[in-house]
Order: sequence, then C-alpha cells, then structure tokens
Amino acid sequence: MRARYGAADALKGLNLTVGEGEIVALLGSNGAGKSTTLRSISGLVPNLSGSLNFAGQSLVGLKSEAIACLGIAHVPEGRRVFPG
Repeated sequence: MRARYGAADALKGLNLTVGEGEIVALLGSNGAGKSTTLRSISGLVPNLSGSLNFAGQSLVGLKSEAIACLGIAHVPEGRRVFPG
C-alpha cells in the first residue's frame, strides 16, 4: 500500500496480511502511519499503488460506503461517535 497527504508520503510500501479469524495489533510511534493504514483500508484515504483485498475482493478504487457494506469501517477513538 502507498498513501499520501498532499505531497507528503504517509505510507510507502506497506505489506500486511491478516488471515481469517486472526487478531492483529498495529503498533507504532506517533506519525508511523497507523491511522493512515486503517484509513486506507476503509477507503477514507486513497491507496495509490499496490493491492488491497478483503475476502477475495479488491478494495482499490471502492468508495468508503461500499467498503463499509463489506463489513469494514473506521471508527476513530475519542470523537464522541457513539452517545454516552
């Protein structure tokens, strides 16, 4: 995966495979690309190169709404998305 904000590369050549039923933690320091990775997977930031697949279907070029319909969503922490 490769993603950028404006002229700044945020992800450069990320390779990640998660198997069915696996639980994975994405760890790293501030600015390491954790949020950008999740935002790219959920279609909120475009993937500029490479492949991105879920259950055998390519996610590249799909809008975030279509990706959400497949069961993938990005819910940021601390944004009061869910009431009390």
